[in-house]
Amino acid sequence: MMTLARWGNLWLGFVCFVFFVTDCGFAQQDQIDEIVSPDLIFERERLTFLQWLFQLLGSWVQPPEQEKPPEPIDPASCEPCTCGLANKKRRIVGGHVTYVNQYPWMALLLYNSKFYCGATLINSKYLLTAAHCINGFRKTKITVRIFEHDRDSDNETKHFDRKLRRIIKHSSYSDDTFNNDIALLALDEEVKIENDLRPVCLPPAKKSFSGVTGIVTGWGVKKTGGSTSPTLQEVQVPIMSNDDCKKTAYGKTRITENMLCAGFPEGEKDSCQGDSGGPLHILNDTEHSIAGVVSWGEGCAQKNHPGVYTRVNRYLTWIKKNTQDACYCQDFEDV
Repeated sequence: MMTLARWGNLWLGFVCFVFFVTDCGFAQQDQIDEIVSPDLIFERERLTFLQWLFQLLGSWVQPPEQEKPPEPIDPASCEPCTCGLANKKRRIVGGHVTYVNQYPWMALLLYNSKFYCGATLINSKYLLTAAHCINGFRKTKITVRIFEHDRDSDNETKHFDRKLRRIIKHSSYSDDTFNNDIALLALDEEVKIENDLRPVCLPPAKKSFSGVTGIVTGWGVKKTGGSTSPTLQEVQVPIMSNDDCKKTAYGKTRITENMLCAGFPEGEKDSCQGDSGGPLHILNDTEHSIAGVVSWGEGCAQKNHPGVYTRVNRYLTWIKKNTQDACYCQDFEDV
C-alpha cells in the first residue's frame, strides 16, 4: 500500500523528471510527530532522483527478503542473571537527573557520532527501540552506547560502544501513523551481563497498565525547542486507558491497540524530542519491566496531548521469535 510519504515522493519524482532535476533530496520518511533529537531531524539519508527511482522500482518488482529468525540457544548454556534491578533506589521525580547508571539497561543511539535516540537492553545481544529511530538511517553509521550517564563526561562511567550486526524493523510499521513503531537492534558483539550491567525485564503479556505510574528515561529535551540533556533524566507519568486517550486531542482514529498513552491532563511532564526509542518502565516491587517504547506526540507536555508509546506486550511473540539466540534473565513462561 502506498503511504502518504511515498505518494509525496512519487509526485516530487514526477516534477524532478519533467524538469530534468537529478538531485531532489528524497527523504526516506516523514518527520511529523516523531520525537528524535532535534539535532538529527534532517540527517536521514537522502536519495538522488535516480537512486530513489531504482529503489522504488526494485521494491515493486521484488519486495525485500525477510531474514529468517535466529537458531534458538540452549537456555542451559546461559549464566543466571537478574533483569530490571536498578542500581540505586528510585526517587519520586518530575524531570530530574538520575543517579549514575541507575538504569543500567538504558542505551543511546549515535548517528555519525551525534546523539539522536534511546534504546533499551533486553538481553545479552539485543536492544529494543522505535522503528522510526532506524527507518531511513544506515546501519553502518549507527553506534550504540551502553552504560552512559553524562554525555559530556568521558570518565564519569565506563561506557562502551557497539555497532549493529542486524536491524529488525517490524514489518507492519507505518511511517504515516507510527503504528507498530518498534524495532530490535542486534549487537555485533554480545555484552556480558554482570555486576551493575543488567537488562530490563519484558512485561507481563495481558496487562493494560491503566492507572499505573510509568517511569520514562532519556536524554531528550525538557521542553519543545530546547536542547537535549547531557545527563540521563527520568520523569513519572500516569498511564491512561486507550479509551481515555481517545478522548484527548488525538481523537479516536490515531490511537491503536498497539499504542499506550501516558501523561497528565494538564501536561507539564512528558517525554520529548530525543527520548524516542527509550523505555517507559513499570516498577513492580524492585523489578522494572518495559511497558512502552517512546514513539510520538504533539509537542512536549502540552495540555490534552499525552505522550504515545508502543505497547511492548503486544509484541512479545515477535520479540521472542527474533531474539531466541540470546540469553535472557527471565523465563519466557513468566512473561
